[in-house]
Amino acid sequence: MISYVDLSQPLENGMTYFPGDPEPRIVPAETTPPWRVTQIHIVTHTGTHIDAASHFVPRGRTISDYPLERFILPGRVVPLTGRDDDELIGPDALADSLADFPTRGALLLHLGWDRYWKTERYLRHPYLSPGAAQLLVDRGVSLIGVDALNVDSTVQESDHAHAVLLGNDVLIVENLTRLDQLAPGVSYQCSFLPLALFRLDGSPVRAVAWRAV
Repeated sequence: MISYVDLSQPLENGMTYFPGDPEPRIVPAETTPPWRVTQIHIVTHTGTHIDAASHFVPRGRTISDYPLERFILPGRVVPLTGRDDDELIGPDALADSLADFPTRGALLLHLGWDRYWKTERYLRHPYLSPGAAQLLVDRGVSLIGVDALNVDSTVQESDHAHAVLLGNDVLIVENLTRLDQLAPGVSYQCSFLPLALFRLDGSPVRAVAWRAV
């Protein structure tokens, strides 16, 4: 038997979105009954989404440049709950979890910040230090995911984590949820498949983790 965990926030009106981005808007389109069609107005980094290198790096790889195996890979969750608003996460918080980390795997940071989804506090999440981001690069992490709005500080408008990670072609998935349903230290198969968007900087994803039980 296989147990699946949906790690995705729903796309809906009234959802949290990055400050300064257009507000997500989902409205019915005019059509002939009984047919139903819906207009979806979002940016590439709405909801649970993946950042390609070109999101930050000039002439970096776009989402259509990556092979599918970059999005379907083994992953582990690291519990980092109980942290303060806008708290810096240093390399010491991650080092032990990377000791026997799967080659080219996904590291998922469980901050527990998804409980603040649709609140102002969701913008004041903990974030990665430059040293923590560099450690992920040095240990060969292929993808870093987080149950928060940003791997950088949103309130400080920092960009060092994106610069280090995307500059070294480490993919970033933000706005995950339900990471508390994954056991620390256990390897899961994970999928973060983007839409088939041609030469764009990122994409919403349906993030899923599973393992045989």
